[in-house]
Amino acid sequence: MSKLDAYKQAQQPLPEQYEAWQVFGAGLENVGRDGKSVTVPMRAPQDNEVLLRIDTLGLCLSDMKIINQGGNHPRLRGRDLQADPTVLGHEAAVTIVAVGKDWQDKFAPGQRYIVQADIYYKGVGYAFGYMIPGGLAEFAFLDERGLDGDEGCYLLPVQDNTGYSQAALSEPWACVVMSYVLDERVTPTGEKQLVVADDLSDWAEKQPRALCVNKSLEGLADDATFDDIIIVAPTPALVETLGARLNPNGVMFLLGAPAEGGEAQIDVGAIHYQNKRYIGGGDTLEKLAEVNSRIDLLPGGTALFIGAGGPMGQMHVQRAIEMKNGSGTVVVTDLDRGRLNHIEKRFGDLAKERNVKLITLAPGDFEDQKEMNLRMAALGGAKGYDDVVVLVPIPALVQQAVQLSAPNAFVNLFAGIATGTNAPVSLDQICRGVKMIGCSGSRIKDLRDVLDMVEAGELDSNRSVAAIGGLDASHEGLAAVKDAVYPGKTVIYPQIPSFPLTSIDDLVKTEPEIAAKLGQGGIWTNEAEEALLNKYLPGS
Repeated sequence: MSKLDAYKQAQQPLPEQYEAWQVFGAGLENVGRDGKSVTVPMRAPQDNEVLLRIDTLGLCLSDMKIINQGGNHPRLRGRDLQADPTVLGHEAAVTIVAVGKDWQDKFAPGQRYIVQADIYYKGVGYAFGYMIPGGLAEFAFLDERGLDGDEGCYLLPVQDNTGYSQAALSEPWACVVMSYVLDERVTPTGEKQLVVADDLSDWAEKQPRALCVNKSLEGLADDATFDDIIIVAPTPALVETLGARLNPNGVMFLLGAPAEGGEAQIDVGAIHYQNKRYIGGGDTLEKLAEVNSRIDLLPGGTALFIGAGGPMGQMHVQRAIEMKNGSGTVVVTDLDRGRLNHIEKRFGDLAKERNVKLITLAPGDFEDQKEMNLRMAALGGAKGYDDVVVLVPIPALVQQAVQLSAPNAFVNLFAGIATGTNAPVSLDQICRGVKMIGCSGSRIKDLRDVLDMVEAGELDSNRSVAAIGGLDASHEGLAAVKDAVYPGKTVIYPQIPSFPLTSIDDLVKTEPEIAAKLGQGGIWTNEAEEALLNKYLPGS
């Protein structure tokens, strides 16, 4: 039996100690001790635990949020990290290597899983890689919070022939996929409703639960808030004033053409984090529901991805090209021409196979920003883009995205802008059916769906890999994530700790026998991963 086969079956004896990148406070200097991982004594799992071997871990920009905030991060709830350190890492592929007494009828050594990071137990969040020490270690323990939580088991089984990196990267991919499968509410069904119109004669019958007022807002209490707000012939001032009265998960329905055009200051952060919506595109509620039902890319349409050079942006671009009935034209912008060149290298052949036109734009390609903006607008055609995805948390880009959109387009605000951040948004465009959507994180169903796609060969998550390294390279890898050194995902292999942080492109020079297993365009593959593990796993 080869050492890789023995590894897959979890037959190696457990070590007396293991390494973990514990976090002791805010700042990269507080990850580990003196820039090195912490040695932790190994113990047997308690009765209510299983012991997980961490096979691969994708580094995420969210990890930097913990590093920046330390115990003040909302998901850590003020945890004293000096006294009770945690371990980063939530994009994990794992293998069970030991099982506590309470779980021996359900789990066994050698079983492979990925972890759904958003763990809830008795209504309380205990995210893996946050409150529960995560995957930036050789091993991790998981108890009933993750094994029998509010949504059942948060470990999702992985097929034997699925690559470790393939599996781990299903987690970030689930966040991407979720942003296109949202359960959008497009009819006024909220408990607290408001109707604002010049003519209120029919509204008491149409919306019997609604408070009906004219556009002077006379009779509206100062502290009143609503789940649904219906405005007939809106104005920017009304949208701004009543936007502050919209509850989380609330919808503002804008009927008809604006009585007064222009831009309204809209809290675009609340669209992403609080699921607030502003929808228009017709004279009736039925028409609004019809034109706002689409949330996925228009088949064969023209899609714009703004600021898509980073790892998550590249996933959006890959999805638009690779998915069945995806976009016909994909326009990608980024400040960094090198990142766009990487996109062309990674996805150019795939785009040709799918008959998708892939176009990349960087400011350095043009005399000035105005020229680039004109080119961007021209590529959208006379009507504008069918879909726009914003991957940089800058309010001005939201304004631009809405302006460049076609009637009945949707604008996916994927990059999280802080709640309370306003952007000037064209009311005329919203009343033409342009809809802004957004979400944060993913659900266990989304992770299952993505893993199914990966294992069915419908999604190649390995295309996202830009660099690999062993556990010892984690500190350097986190700094690289912070500084956006690599144009895709960095994947850590904790069980080959001394492997240096290496760009996939550099493997040709440093590891030619591994590089020989890369796919077309230099893509990381399961075969390359097996060559890496066969060479560097400890043992004979």
